[in-house]
Amino acid sequence: MASNPNSSGFTGISLAGRWECGNCGATGDGWYDVADDELVLHDENGQGFEPDEHDCEA
Repeated sequence: MASNPNSSGFTGISLAGRWECGNCGATGDGWYDVADDELVLHDENGQGFEPDEHDCEA
């Protein structure tokens, strides 16, 4: 899992299509969209959100 120092606590996105927040441990579906050059994240309920909109519980 790669680390991204510019994110809000995310430890990164796994190859299995999951993300995890390094601060609060939240997880969900996530992947990198090469075509749009952006991260695509969904919370544990399947709702999409922008990476900087993560409501961190930490």
